[in-house]
Amino acid sequence: MTFKKHLIISTVVRVFLIYYGEVQDSLSDVQYTDVDYRVVTDAANHVLSFGSPFKRHTYRYTPLLAYLVLPNLLIHPSFGNNKISIETKLLKLETLNNRNKYLIKRKNEILNSNNEALPQKYIRMAEISAYCWLYNPLTMIIATRGNGDCVSCSLVLLSIYFFLKNGQSNLQHFISGFFLGLSIHFRLYPLGFCLAFYLATLSKPPATWKDYLRAVLQPNTHQIALVLGTVLALVTATSLFYWLYGYQFLYESVLYHLVRKDTRHNFSLYFYLQYLSTTFEVTALEKLLTFLPQLILILMLTVRYGQHRQTLAFGLFAIAFVMVAYNPVVTSQYFVWFLSLLPLCVKNFKNIGLRKAVFIPVMWFISQGGWLLPAYLLEFKGWNTFEFIWIQSIVFFFSNILILQMLISNYEIAYNYKID
Repeated sequence: MTFKKHLIISTVVRVFLIYYGEVQDSLSDVQYTDVDYRVVTDAANHVLSFGSPFKRHTYRYTPLLAYLVLPNLLIHPSFGNNKISIETKLLKLETLNNRNKYLIKRKNEILNSNNEALPQKYIRMAEISAYCWLYNPLTMIIATRGNGDCVSCSLVLLSIYFFLKNGQSNLQHFISGFFLGLSIHFRLYPLGFCLAFYLATLSKPPATWKDYLRAVLQPNTHQIALVLGTVLALVTATSLFYWLYGYQFLYESVLYHLVRKDTRHNFSLYFYLQYLSTTFEVTALEKLLTFLPQLILILMLTVRYGQHRQTLAFGLFAIAFVMVAYNPVVTSQYFVWFLSLLPLCVKNFKNIGLRKAVFIPVMWFISQGGWLLPAYLLEFKGWNTFEFIWIQSIVFFFSNILILQMLISNYEIAYNYKID
């Protein structure tokens, strides 16, 4: 089948899931549609009435998301459920990455023929990589439940696309930074990508701490363009909505997520600590120790993989994986933060082997299922299963760490060529 047919099939499956979700919502206590989808739709209703989206209790997103789902009220209630634009970006980006690799390896042969036809094996690899998203049951379900994280993932992918695109002009870096700034406005997690993007613009990877200091104090034109684009998008969007909705916007969409607690819908290793801390105050030292391992690992992964353009995608994937695994709040929609970047890395896991390729997703889903059972008993049956949920959170955490270790140890890329 052509890739176009795969896109059509995956779209039909997602549309079917949307209608299935409506049936399940009407018949079952376990709702298919994400509760936040209704929250965002209600916020859009306030926007349509020229009011503030934050009049809707628990709306804690950028107001821009409420504007984007206005068609839910004007066209169809399920309009915002089907978010599939990310797939085509994945294909384009992965094709581009493979094309860049191919052009670099044959640089002297095709220096003046950038329009040369791409070998079929590279196109095939790009398509297989995109199938990791198109036919991934988890990403299908998360997108069709009406979750908004696919929007921020699309913006991150657009940022990577323009960053890695052939040409490497200041304008491209500015556009890349602009989409990165918008993604940070939607979700805070892309903040962890900024240093990796910044280092990847260097013509020569830093070798010592003096080189890192020089990169900060003496930025090149690409770095300046990247930073300007990021700051412009982030400051403009934030200032506009602060002007419209005041401090409530700043608290609900930004500050709240820094202190958020979730004692019922949380895969996090720190779940039980948050539950117990409802009766006592967590000290500043405990909060620091909660975030310190995450910050150290992000810095290590940035230095290891963020210095090279050819390893940037995997570096961002690993950083996103760590941010999810170590975060004080982990819900299922957070998984798309790194799953949306996985197709960009598939080509570098050629030697991982069939056994590991099967073992990794099976272990991941089983460890999730072990958490979902006591969580269901707590949420819908009222059973006191907090300790069981905590045990399963530990199991899920260590399964994630094992998976990341296996992916890093099996990640392969040739360093014997230079990127201009």
